Amino acid sequence: MNKINKKVPEILLQSLGKIARLPLPIPAQVIEKIDESLTPNMRALRLVLTISEKLLSMGVSARDVVHMMLGITRTYCKQPVHMDISSTLITVSQDRGINREPLTLIRAITLVDVNYQTIQALQTLSREIRYQHIHLSEAEERLEKIINPEKRHPQSLVALSGGALSAGVVVMYGGSLQMALLAMAVGTLSTAAMRLLWRVGVSVFFTQIIMSLCITLIATAVVCVNTKFNLAFNPTLIVIGGIVLLVAGMMIVGAFQDAIDEYYVTANARLLRVLMATGGIVVGVAIGLHIATRLGISFPTTPDRLTLVDNYTQYIGAAVIASAFVIGNHAPFFGTILAGLVGASGWGLFQLLTDAGWDVLLASGTAAAAIGLVATFMSRLWRIPSLAIIGAGIVPLVPGLSLYNGLMGIISQAPSDPGYVVALASLARAVMIGFAVAVGASFGNAVGRPIRSQIRKLFVGTPTTAE
Repeated sequence: MNKINKKVPEILLQSLGKIARLPLPIPAQVIEKIDESLTPNMRALRLVLTISEKLLSMGVSARDVVHMMLGITRTYCKQPVHMDISSTLITVSQDRGINREPLTLIRAITLVDVNYQTIQALQTLSREIRYQHIHLSEAEERLEKIINPEKRHPQSLVALSGGALSAGVVVMYGGSLQMALLAMAVGTLSTAAMRLLWRVGVSVFFTQIIMSLCITLIATAVVCVNTKFNLAFNPTLIVIGGIVLLVAGMMIVGAFQDAIDEYYVTANARLLRVLMATGGIVVGVAIGLHIATRLGISFPTTPDRLTLVDNYTQYIGAAVIASAFVIGNHAPFFGTILAGLVGASGWGLFQLLTDAGWDVLLASGTAAAAIGLVATFMSRLWRIPSLAIIGAGIVPLVPGLSLYNGLMGIISQAPSDPGYVVALASLARAVMIGFAVAVGASFGNAVGRPIRSQIRKLFVGTPTTAE
C-alpha cells in the first residue's frame, strides 16, 4: 500500500511534465476575408478588358483599341495603367505605388463574327466615358446591354447577303439576269455552309479549301449542264464570285493597319491568318480545276474572254457588292446605303485612273487610299465605324479575275510551257494587287486621322462622341 502511494506522485509528475512540453494554444487571429465585391478601380479595369476584347476579336486595329481604353482608365483610375496587345492576348497592368501590390490582368482574344453595330456602340460608349465622364455604374449597365445580347441580323439575311455579293460580281462582269440568280444561289449556300463549318470548329484554312473546292466543282457542273442542254451560263463568273466572297471576310485591312502603327506581333499574327486563308482559296480552286481538267472539262483561261461591261452597270455591281458586304456583317440600314455609295465611288475612281493610263496595281492602291481617307471623315459625320466603310469600299477592288486566271493557267499548262510562267506572274500580280489595296486603305486611314483631329480642333474646339 505504501508502494502504491509513493508511485502516484511520480506518475502525476511525469504527466505534468508531458503536458508542459505540449505547444500552448494560439489565440485566434482576425483574418480579412475577400468577398465578391470589387473596388471601382478593379471594375474599371474589367470594363476595359471586356470592351477591348470585343473590339479586337472583330478586327479593330490594336492602336485604336489601346487609345480608347487608356482614355477610359484615365477617367476612372487614379493610378496610370499600361495596356499591351500581343497577338491573341490583352495585358492590363497598373502600378499602384510602393505600398500596394501592382495589378495585372490578362485576357485571351477569340475571333468572332464581325458586327458593325456592336463595334459602333462600343466605340460610342468609350468616347462618352472619355469626354462626358459618365458614371462607372452607368457604363457597366450600357456595356451589358450592348453585348448581351448583341444586335444581329437573322442568319437567313446574312446568307442572302453572301449570295448578293456573288451576284454583284456577275453584274460587274456583264452576266445575264439568269447568271446573277445562279451566282446568288451558289453564294447563299456557300455562306450558310461556311458559317456552319465555323460553328462546328473547322479551322479557317480548311474551311476556305472546302468552300473554294465546292464552288469550283459547282462551276464544273455548270459546264456539263451547258453542254447537255445547250445553255449559256458562264462558269468562270461563278468561280470569281466565290473567290471574292471568300476573300471579303478577311481582316486584311486591320492587319496592315497594325503593321503601320508598329504593333508588329499582332500584325504578324493577323497577316499570317490572311495568308493561310488566301492559301486555302488557292488550294481549293486548284484542286477543283485539276479535277475538271482530269474530267476533260475546260474553263476560259484568258482575261480577254471576260471583260467588264459599261460603266453604269459596273457601278451598280460595285454598289451591290459593298452593300451586301456590310449587311453580312450586321450593319444598320443606313450604313448599307452609305457602303453602296462608297463602293461605287471607289470603283469609279479606279476606272478613272486606269482609263488615264495608270497601272492596275497603282490605281487599285490609290483608290483604296482614297476610300480609307474618306472613311475617317464619314465615320464622324454618320456614326458608322470606319472599318465598315473601308471594308465595303475595297471589296469591289479584290482581284478575283487575276487570281482565277493565274490558277487556271497553272493547272492547264505544263511547267515547261512558256505560258506557265505567265500564269505564275498573273497569280503573283493578283496577290500584289490585294496587298496594294490593303496597304492603300490603311495608309489613307492613317493619314486621315491626324487631319480629322486638326479639323475638329479648328472648327469644333471640343471632342465629339461620334465615330
